[in-house]
Amino acid sequence: MKTKVTKLFDVDQIPTPEDLPDWHVDEAAVDGLLDSLALRHAAETEEREAQTGDTVFCAAGGKYAGRTVLVYPGRHMPGAEAAEKAVLGAAPGATVETELGGAPAVLTVKKIVRRAPAKIDDKLIQGEHIDGVDTVESYRVYIKNKTEEQNRSLSAKHLSASLREELIARSAYEVDEAEQEAWTENAAQEMLKMYEAEGIDPHVPEEGTDFLTDEEVLENFKTQLRPQFLALAVSRAFCAGRGVAFGEEERKLYADNGVTGEQAEESFMDSKMWEILYDIALKRLEEAK
Repeated sequence: MKTKVTKLFDVDQIPTPEDLPDWHVDEAAVDGLLDSLALRHAAETEEREAQTGDTVFCAAGGKYAGRTVLVYPGRHMPGAEAAEKAVLGAAPGATVETELGGAPAVLTVKKIVRRAPAKIDDKLIQGEHIDGVDTVESYRVYIKNKTEEQNRSLSAKHLSASLREELIARSAYEVDEAEQEAWTENAAQEMLKMYEAEGIDPHVPEEGTDFLTDEEVLENFKTQLRPQFLALAVSRAFCAGRGVAFGEEERKLYADNGVTGEQAEESFMDSKMWEILYDIALKRLEEAK
């Protein structure tokens, strides 16, 4: 690669974003997770009068004729607020005239289902069949640790992506313009093929009504891809600074998977940079605990 990083920014000098998702789980959140477990095992009964929290199955008339509409009193679903109020207190067979999705609607109540959360006790926990977890208290510890582990991983991914973005933006380069143009042109063509394979038309504009030309589509793609070209140079410099090299063993591994040449080295370096940044992110999160 002819394009070089002339000065790689020090990752340790990049501050941790203040809006990073918090990964900690407090006792109130654990209570909520237990409530969710109880709801998953809820018993369902059919009732004779709709109340807040029920699911009301309705046959629809008017604009929604021929459909079965589910109304959830008390949930304040957008566009269904009037219908939720209208069915409160109704019994199966009752018909109400209301509004749904901004249009008049006639709803006939067919069935009212009420879910009663299961009792949170050791028997409920044992039914989950988790090794070493057979009481409510042990489940609280288990679910807290598991959720924090998941949250921490997610926060570390957010942080490592932020660090990578800042590294690319703050580093200095000696860019080979011809190399950059060739790379972005090829990558844009590949992106166009990917869109077409997935049935997505990139010619449809995000704003306005005039469809984009092929040239405009490719130029949009190239604009998006240019930072990724610089990322290739950053990943090489970043890995080199930490003694990571693309050797014969790695070359053979990629070749066995059908990837050879410079593309294999680019993929290797990029994945290694992500791994290192993820470890840095995890360490920061632990230090801030």
